[in-house]
Amino acid sequence: MTTAFRKLTAVAAVVLGIALIPVIAPAYMGGDGPAPSGQHFKKMAAELGLSPEQKQAIKDLFKKNKPLAEPLMKQMFTERRALRSLIQADPIDEAAIRAQSAKVAAVEADLAVQRAYGAQEFRKVLTPEQIQKLKAIQDKRDLKREKFSSRGDKHCEPIN
Repeated sequence: MTTAFRKLTAVAAVVLGIALIPVIAPAYMGGDGPAPSGQHFKKMAAELGLSPEQKQAIKDLFKKNKPLAEPLMKQMFTERRALRSLIQADPIDEAAIRAQSAKVAAVEADLAVQRAYGAQEFRKVLTPEQIQKLKAIQDKRDLKREKFSSRGDKHCEPIN
């Protein structure tokens, strides 16, 4: 029973992690997500010291890329919802879960490629100094996420 509970907990943690990616990932500057939120964008613009021209160029970039990202985001949520249904089904259909997981992964790969192109366009707007600042900010966020992620492991211990 303990092994089954641990496997279930691990699967639940993976599914939760996948489901939270759009929520916890940065939604700006070529990060995960289709567009910057107002406050998020203002904070990042201040941290990078963006000029008014750079701010407008970046807003235009997000506006241009939004129609490309929205259908993929909708598809990702649909595929994840289908995966969640399979995970919660009784009896468990491992083959179906694996097939659906592959669909989710394919959509996430498409989104990652799109983000890479958007991030490349975004970096063209920045100065070399701003690119270095952005990398430092992203490294700091990654460390924060890793710390948050490792902290959650303590709460996933099975009850004896």
